[in-house]
Amino acid sequence: MQCSSCGQQTAEGKFCTNCGAELGKDDRYEAVADSTVSTSPSTNQNPNETVEKLKTTGSNFGHFFVTLVKNPSEAKKANGSDMSSGIITFVLFSLVIALSYHLILSTIQIGFFMQITFLDSFILPFIIFTILYLLIAGLTFAGAKLSVQAVTFPDVIAKYGAYLVPFLLLFTAGILFWLIGITSIAGLLLLLSILSTLLIAPTFILVEQTPNGFDRIYVLIGLHIIILLVFGFFIQSFMDSMLGNFMNMMFNSGF
Repeated sequence: MQCSSCGQQTAEGKFCTNCGAELGKDDRYEAVADSTVSTSPSTNQNPNETVEKLKTTGSNFGHFFVTLVKNPSEAKKANGSDMSSGIITFVLFSLVIALSYHLILSTIQIGFFMQITFLDSFILPFIIFTILYLLIAGLTFAGAKLSVQAVTFPDVIAKYGAYLVPFLLLFTAGILFWLIGITSIAGLLLLLSILSTLLIAPTFILVEQTPNGFDRIYVLIGLHIIILLVFGFFIQSFMDSMLGNFMNMMFNSGF
């Protein structure tokens, strides 16, 4: 700031460091105003940076998804830089599963006593499958480390999300068959797509590289068993939650 008495630049305070004169309120106000102007551009940049990051992430995922729809085998080239796209695929797949579950329950005559809430038919399945896919990625990474393969956890997340893309399309096809009334084919496609996300996608990741540790066959057997146990635990917990809500509704109804 500039002293109004001697005209020299001085540090901000009550008195001038050059002549000792008391600084007026106008001097201090100008200093505050200058500092506000100088800091305002950096403040305005934060929202712009966030928007740009979101645009970049969306653009990367679009390229990631389209590439894998055209050539699913390109999933082996996914690496840690594609981790965000892999996570988006987890969320998208979980969202489609939850939405399809909600639609299927809506078309089935469940009965007078069994009223499924939106929490049970959509929110819980979405959360469960999102967490499940993250856990499977973690278990696959552990299997890769047992095989002494040169991959990182972000690499595994990106690869797992990449390998889920064709199975997401298969699941979507199953939903379309369900909506047009071909339930036998729909059930087969839905079951195949879910089992593939649990077993086949992790297998693709572990067979990409030559193992230097434990034998790959034993690692895959152990990984498949653990994944099926985890999946069973999640489904059992989900069914117990639905059953508990059902019992609560019955008791609240006076039965």
